[in-house]
Amino acid sequence: MDFNDTPEEAEFRAEVAAWLADNHLTPEDTAGLNRVAVAKLWQKRKYDAGWACIGWDKQYGGRGATPIQRVIWSQEESQYDVPASFFMIGQGMIAPTIMAWSTPELCDRYLPKLASGEEIWCQLFSEPASGSDLAALRTKAEPDGDEWVINGQKIWTSGAHYSDYGMIVTR
Repeated sequence: MDFNDTPEEAEFRAEVAAWLADNHLTPEDTAGLNRVAVAKLWQKRKYDAGWACIGWDKQYGGRGATPIQRVIWSQEESQYDVPASFFMIGQGMIAPTIMAWSTPELCDRYLPKLASGEEIWCQLFSEPASGSDLAALRTKAEPDGDEWVINGQKIWTSGAHYSDYGMIVTR
């Protein structure tokens, strides 16, 4: 099996490497910033240049990148000290759900802010008696007019302290 880049992949890799070399964060860029602020700065820089969420469809702000292009981006970006885990839930779980099931208005509202790193999301799954076992969850959501009333308890919410929004799973 040949794991070398095709000519097109090599061209893409060179483009990625050049952009990263010219635009990576420097100590001067990040002086005095905490890791969340650094992550937001980096994500916004990528977004402004069209490199954020490159696997997303173009209509949602991505590049429609192929799976191998996403791998190449990840390989090249991994050579720099850039925090990215803050956006995994929002970009990896929330955004695809919005893309698949939401209205165009909600796509316009949420997707750019997820891609740019302006908003960070967490997931509210774990409960005291069941951890993340979704089959055993007890928290309920019941309609009340145009709103939902949520009764229950969530714990161990990784990233809640720096997140703007949370996706909650209820019965």
